[in-house]
Amino acid sequence: MTKLELGAWGLVLALFGAEVGLVMLRPWDHHVALSLSGSHTSGLVSANRSPAASVTPSAAGKCPDVVARRVEQLHTIPRSAWVHASDGVNVRAAPSSSATRLTTLATGTQLNLQAEQTNPDGSTWYRIRLSDGRDGWLSGRYTTNYPISLASTDALKIWLPAGYQFQSVAPGKAEAHYKNGPMTLLYVESGAKDQAPTETMVPAGLPPRSAWTARPSEQALVGDLPATDRVFGIRLAGSACAALVHELRITTTTRYYDLIFLLDEPSSSVVAQLLDSATVQ
Repeated sequence: MTKLELGAWGLVLALFGAEVGLVMLRPWDHHVALSLSGSHTSGLVSANRSPAASVTPSAAGKCPDVVARRVEQLHTIPRSAWVHASDGVNVRAAPSSSATRLTTLATGTQLNLQAEQTNPDGSTWYRIRLSDGRDGWLSGRYTTNYPISLASTDALKIWLPAGYQFQSVAPGKAEAHYKNGPMTLLYVESGAKDQAPTETMVPAGLPPRSAWTARPSEQALVGDLPATDRVFGIRLAGSACAALVHELRITTTTRYYDLIFLLDEPSSSVVAQLLDSATVQ
């Protein structure tokens, strides 16, 4: 074998080894790998803001109309994150809710996470550097690792993954679509409390309620208002696409608010993150 051939084989082996190493070291959250559609090439962004490799398409890629679109950060330190709690998040002097509060960061604030700590109670805390040079800690419960932006109707404010905005479809009704496309992430209906229907109306395009399969429900908070997150499995008409419906009704002294999220199963945790950021008017 000539020196040229040996050199060529060495280059091939080096490239192969680098690719294997990249696959072994990609520390993506399981949720990230399953929730992005194969028909939507997500530009994952690393901590240094350079594009990362695409996520391998999963079975969810066959049903792009029920996948929440978002650009995830690699689950490494340092990396970016965003505050999604409706009333902001407290930054403390140590990774504990009882530690001295240094400041409060508003919803939507972009963070640069410098360190991570998991406490014995299972809670995760991140260290950040404040603008005055002090180091502080905040709970990972109130951060998300994809950009979010404010979307609102006349009755609801909520921080959705960047690229989603509301479109009014009728008085008191709106739908959150990705970049004005046909995909719907969230249906919202609101009105006077004494005019609330006994059951949330099923939006056009979803199968009738009789075809929904009930899943376990959970209690939730929308801002500081209690609600029941009722979860159902459905199959979209005309396809084999399985999806989850999260259905919530929130009531105040004068109004009702019905929220329906349409998601694939791996994306269902997005609902909890979004509800943390929601406020009703």
